[in-house]
Amino acid sequence: MSRYSYKHYLYGTIAVFTGAASVIAAMPMTSYAGSTLEQRKKILVSSNIMENFDVTLNSQPVSRATFARMLVRASSYNNSVAAVSNVSVFNDVPATDDNAAFIRIAAEKGWMSAFLGGQFKPTQAVRLFEAAKAGLSLLGYTDADFTGNQIANRVAKAQAIGLTDDIGKGQNDVLTYQDCVNFFYNLLLTNTSSNENKTKTSQTIYGSLLGFNLSGDNELNAMDTLSSNLKGPYLLKKGHHVSGLIPFSKNSASCFLNGATSSIDEIESEAENCATVIYYNSSTKTVYAYSETGTSTSSSSTQMAVASGNLDAIYYSSSDIMTPTSIEVDGTEYTISSTDSGMQYAFSVYGSVEVNDTITIVYQTDTQGNRTVLAYLNS
Repeated sequence: MSRYSYKHYLYGTIAVFTGAASVIAAMPMTSYAGSTLEQRKKILVSSNIMENFDVTLNSQPVSRATFARMLVRASSYNNSVAAVSNVSVFNDVPATDDNAAFIRIAAEKGWMSAFLGGQFKPTQAVRLFEAAKAGLSLLGYTDADFTGNQIANRVAKAQAIGLTDDIGKGQNDVLTYQDCVNFFYNLLLTNTSSNENKTKTSQTIYGSLLGFNLSGDNELNAMDTLSSNLKGPYLLKKGHHVSGLIPFSKNSASCFLNGATSSIDEIESEAENCATVIYYNSSTKTVYAYSETGTSTSSSSTQMAVASGNLDAIYYSSSDIMTPTSIEVDGTEYTISSTDSGMQYAFSVYGSVEVNDTITIVYQTDTQGNRTVLAYLNS
């Protein structure tokens, strides 16, 4: 007998939702195996440490101002940076500069040094020895830990603990965007000074301060980290704004739409044309949006997609008439995972979903083309 030969159609009243899904079942981003440059970059961008940049910038130098921004975003001061600095700390960094607040913190904490004459030289390229001092400072090392030639000794320490792995530059060499991706990934993966001689674990690495864990192969487990603070999905209704769904300023948000870098305006424009849902991570101030125009295939970087329409049917197997196995939305069937008890309950006779309701679902497609429901919302 066919798995879906027994069909049961539910009738009743659906619960009223304000946009929050009844089940949060997945992390809306691809899991990373290993740590290629692009994967490291995605982790840093998703964590709001770095802003997304085109690959053409990989070999371009990073300015001291931009490095200061990355540095503060990788610190415990990330969520306390004022949007606008109230004072001008350096005569070559006006208070209105976008990086002024980051530069002030980096300098006041001693992570980065200024120059004679009250200058910071924000447009000057950052060099390896400057990055080494900054990174070691975040790890908890102080000037007292180094004697003699402090610049050379700091660089040597940075090399010894893996802070400069995959960079391959001398102490006076300029760091590029690619170098900074490796530098900040290494920083998150390095033991703090108090744990220097301990076996590396999720509790000993600097990244633990920002909520990162180690994976089985001693890389950062981006999936666990980012999903732990994930909220959603929320339905972004036509004519409504993302700012009404997120607890942080839209001006500070890093945005993704169907897996690609995006903006608040683009996400809101998408919602005008088709069903769009968002997830957000308040700790990283990141918004992940998915819409009906996205794709969900085994070869797609999106991995998740949205479908909206009429709930045509709820199917049960002949061997268990109490537990739903799949649903049909506008003629397309979507599987309900046998391990997802929350989703099974929502569509069971005990739930409040009714056939012929209009619903929006978030789903994922496996390598065999099977679509699995991850979450649902009332449209």
